[in-house]
Amino acid sequence: MALLGTLKHKLFVGSRTSGVYRSVAEALRHVRPGRKVGYDHEEAADLYPWLMDYTKISDFAVLFYFNKLLQPGMRIFDFGGNIGVLYYAFQKRWRLPENVTWTVCDVPAVVRAGIARAADQTTPGLEFTTDFREAANADVLLTSGTLQCVEEDFGPMLQGLGAARPRHLLINRVPMWDRPELVSLQDLGPVVYPYRVFERSRFLSSLAIAGYGVQDQWECPEKSISIRFRPWIRIRGFDGYYLTLNTAS
Repeated sequence: MALLGTLKHKLFVGSRTSGVYRSVAEALRHVRPGRKVGYDHEEAADLYPWLMDYTKISDFAVLFYFNKLLQPGMRIFDFGGNIGVLYYAFQKRWRLPENVTWTVCDVPAVVRAGIARAADQTTPGLEFTTDFREAANADVLLTSGTLQCVEEDFGPMLQGLGAARPRHLLINRVPMWDRPELVSLQDLGPVVYPYRVFERSRFLSSLAIAGYGVQDQWECPEKSISIRFRPWIRIRGFDGYYLTLNTAS
C-alpha cells in the first residue's frame, strides 16, 4: 500500500501546492533530490495535534451518519486517520457507543506516534494498524482528507477486500472537479507529497464498480486548493459522500 500521507489538509503559513502533473509517478520525478516524501518520517508523524480539539464544518455530516449507523459493538475503520485526530475530536461532541472499536490505519511513523499519544490518555476502543486489509468486515469505513494522498485508486483497494468489503463508506474532504484528474505537489516544510485532484465522475464510477452506490453527498466549504502560478486552477469546497454496498455485490 503506497499511502503517501495523511495530512488533514488545513493549509497553513509555509505550505504551498505547485506543479501540474498527469500522474503520481510523474509528480514524484519532480521532487527535488534530498526531500522527504510522504508522512512516514518521524519529524512529520505528529504535526497536527491541535486537530484533536477541532471540529470542521463537514465533520458534522460524518457525525450525523455516525449517529444513524453506529450500534454497540460495531467497528469503524479510519483510513488515513493520522494519530486518531477524529477519534479525539468527535468525542468532545458525541459519545461513542459502547464497545465500538475505532481502528486507525496509517503509515508506520504516524501509527507509532498515535500509539505513543494514546498511551498517555484514556482511549477506549482505539486501535492502530498499517494494513488496509484490516478494513475487512468493518461496519463503517471512514476516510477524511486522505484519498488525495493515496497512490492507488480507492475503488480497486475496496474490491481487493472481496466479500468482506465494509457495508458503509463515509468519504470526507476530497478535492473533486469535472475535468481530468491532475496531480500536484504539496510542500509542508518537513515533507513534500503528491496531491491528487480527482475527476468526479471517474472517482464515483470506480466506487460503483466496487459495488457502492451514493446515498448522500455534501460540500466541505472549509476546504479549498489553489496551485502556484496556475490561478485558473482553484477548487473551493471539497466533496463528501455517504455510500452503501449494494446488497447484490
